[in-house]
Amino acid sequence: MSPPSVYLFYGDNPISIAETVHELQQRLGAAAEFNLQRFSGAGLDLDAFQLACNSLPFLTGRRLIIVQHAEALPHDAAARERFERVLDELPVTTAVVLIEWADTERRRAKQDQRARSIGLAWATAHPEAAFVRRFASPRGAEFSRWLQDRARILGGEIEPAAAQRLAERLAEDVLLADQELTKLLDFTDRARPIDSTDVERITPDYGQVDLFTVVDRLGTGTGLVGQLEELLQDQDPAYIFAMIVRQFRLLLQARAALDSGQDPVAAVQAKEFVAKKITSQARRFSLPALKSIHRKLTQLDLAVKRGEAELSMDLLPVLAGLTR
Repeated sequence: MSPPSVYLFYGDNPISIAETVHELQQRLGAAAEFNLQRFSGAGLDLDAFQLACNSLPFLTGRRLIIVQHAEALPHDAAARERFERVLDELPVTTAVVLIEWADTERRRAKQDQRARSIGLAWATAHPEAAFVRRFASPRGAEFSRWLQDRARILGGEIEPAAAQRLAERLAEDVLLADQELTKLLDFTDRARPIDSTDVERITPDYGQVDLFTVVDRLGTGTGLVGQLEELLQDQDPAYIFAMIVRQFRLLLQARAALDSGQDPVAAVQAKEFVAKKITSQARRFSLPALKSIHRKLTQLDLAVKRGEAELSMDLLPVLAGLTR
């Protein structure tokens, strides 16, 4: 049986998606760096994408093409038809991974054929060539159990009561949870289980109030710099940045739902009271404005990872610049 030519991974659990994609990359072996290309669905260059898909692999049997944010692929008829034609004509030496940061199952029930996921539509029409998997973030009691499992994967342990306390402080955000667990395990040197006292001592309570205030002021510019300076004095810039990125990811979900006629509270991957606040804020932004903000935050993230910027120095001016 031939392996899939198209993989559709979707959901709101970036850690599980990233680990699964990494497993696919490892199958390329030592030649992975020569046979891997990444694209973004937003503003996809179809010429470059088609060229990448049709290129021959180097020193291995297959190339891997990854399309992040496939939910943002252009939906105009001509672009959609061409994208689907590229998938139809994929050589056996190419595999395409489509990553959607959205709940495709929910959208499938509520959107018409034109607005629904391009990846899902293609996979449904070509079941013999597609592999589809949903990656949902854990919620409620499941999130606390996930923390305990994740601690073991990271080489340590966390007590059940401490996992529950940590869950309460992290607003069920798996990326923050992974970062906090790593920090806590380093603190305990993995010599004993993390306990509630460790959580109280090490992990800030990432309350939503300050972040909602920051987002409100991003929309108006009023008092933003002072609010951000206060936050950055009290908390690690990396975590403030991670939470702000999360906040705008939720705003994008809500705004996209509003524009497509969905229930935004149901579409936002968060607790109901948070989803309602997010929806209220999303009404103050246009979808293009939110995409622009998200793009600027992504650029800062890449610059930090490349050593071209430091959050402690560059986060405040970048966020202040989002009001302009």
